[in-house]
Amino acid sequence: MMLIYLLKVSACTATFLATYQFLLAKLTFFKLNRAYLIVTLIISFIIPALTIESTQEVFVNKNLSQLNVAYSTDTSFEENINNNLGNISNQYNWMQMMEYCYCAVSLLFLLKYLLAIGYIKYSLHKRKISQSGSVILVNKVSQFKNCSFFNKIVVDASLPEEEKKLVIKHEMVHVAQMHSVDKGLVNVAICILWFNPIIYFWRLAVEANHEFLADEETTSTTDKKLYASLLLNLAKPSNNFATHNFSKLPLKKRITMMFKKPNTPEKRIVYLAIIPIMSLCFMAFINKKEVIIEKQIQSNGSAVENRIIPTKEQLPNSLSDKKLESSTRLVKAKSDVNINQLAAIDMDNTLNINEHQNSLSINTDIKALQIGKEIILIVDAGHGGRDGASEGVGGVKEKDLNLRVAQILKEEADKRNIKVVLTRNNDTMLGLRERLPNENATAFISIHHNSMPKANIKPNFEGIEIFVTKTNPNILLAEKFGISLLSSLNQLGDVEVRDSLKNANLLLTRESKIPAVIIEMGNISSEKSLSYFNNERNLRRICNLILDGFVKFSKS
Repeated sequence: MMLIYLLKVSACTATFLATYQFLLAKLTFFKLNRAYLIVTLIISFIIPALTIESTQEVFVNKNLSQLNVAYSTDTSFEENINNNLGNISNQYNWMQMMEYCYCAVSLLFLLKYLLAIGYIKYSLHKRKISQSGSVILVNKVSQFKNCSFFNKIVVDASLPEEEKKLVIKHEMVHVAQMHSVDKGLVNVAICILWFNPIIYFWRLAVEANHEFLADEETTSTTDKKLYASLLLNLAKPSNNFATHNFSKLPLKKRITMMFKKPNTPEKRIVYLAIIPIMSLCFMAFINKKEVIIEKQIQSNGSAVENRIIPTKEQLPNSLSDKKLESSTRLVKAKSDVNINQLAAIDMDNTLNINEHQNSLSINTDIKALQIGKEIILIVDAGHGGRDGASEGVGGVKEKDLNLRVAQILKEEADKRNIKVVLTRNNDTMLGLRERLPNENATAFISIHHNSMPKANIKPNFEGIEIFVTKTNPNILLAEKFGISLLSSLNQLGDVEVRDSLKNANLLLTRESKIPAVIIEMGNISSEKSLSYFNNERNLRRICNLILDGFVKFSKS
């Protein structure tokens, strides 16, 4: 993700610099040009870091089978997995190695810049003859002379007095207008975008603009021909990027701008062209995220609100106690109930009574459905065996978490007479094509958990996401299945659920012959997220909501 961000920043800098060179560089509004170069450089780093989220409310009639689908467009860490685990590891390692190499080179550039500053300070201290305020006189053999360095002006002590005054006057403009701040900002940008050739041209543009400003200020009270002659006499090549040199080759452009007739104020209208250019960059390089909120409406047109069923801890004490007492009386009255059935009534770890009553009604729906074609849900626990996938906080493996969710989902389905078939029931390595479901099944779910590719980076999303693949021939049914699951899972009030599907080119969802989705359960790189999704009570509630969505899809 970092490399994509840097490429977007590079594209922004190229666009803004091209605008400057074609429209603004030849104008004599040097202060406006300085503002443009610095502001657009900062904006180039800001635009790709921004995300615009658009929310759309979709009202769906409960009696209609047509579903409205929207996709979120933010990036994901999920990658297509094939049967060759070595390729997965190598691909991941190459990406990681590229990022490490980039960071190493960036640090080298930063170190080079800091060392250059340190060397200049050392050289000035060594060659200094005298100092008066901010003006430092150095001997003739000094490498750094007739220049400014932050708030210091360095002058060759051997120059005639009149030439010294001109040099000091010129360099004082750099100091007074704080041009060293601009230069420092550009040099830091080079440390970040060292691979982008545009940024080096940007530094040249900033340096040239600084000299135009200093020349304009100096020649306002000085003879231009005398000043130009001094520039030519003191001209020398310089590749130091930490100082402002009084006369640095080449000089043709500086002398041309010095004698150029100033542009009329009306010419400033050209700067209005910046607005569409900047708008174009915003539209092209800002991150976009679409979120759909589905609201069901009854046949009479009134909206139906999603209601969150409280768990035992969320219920008021008096109400919770009454339900427990009622449950106890029910168990005592039915003394002939099988002991295994009594064990299933666990108020602390499974569903509350309201949820249990909901499941009873769903059981009736399933039995009615089973009169026709058999309803079968295939559940795949992602990864397994030597394919351990990612590791979460504390070293917990994703493959183990995936299997636990799949097993709990089957347990809850068995209680509700819903037929669930697992692709694996233990820590076994399966190829992706071995996991593809049979065409006779109703739907397919592959369980996974999100994670961050790097440690010590805070996840940007820690909730539940559902993936489909748009290129699948069954995409309409897959979308319908995914929206049904999202609609059900959105009843979770204590964890975030994506309100839109995500598209990913994954083999399981791409080549499945039946409606297939992949569910990402939280982010195991986050201690908070892992704690929530590792709690059995939360998992059983989530699994039952998944089953609710499956039943709703099966009936449509």
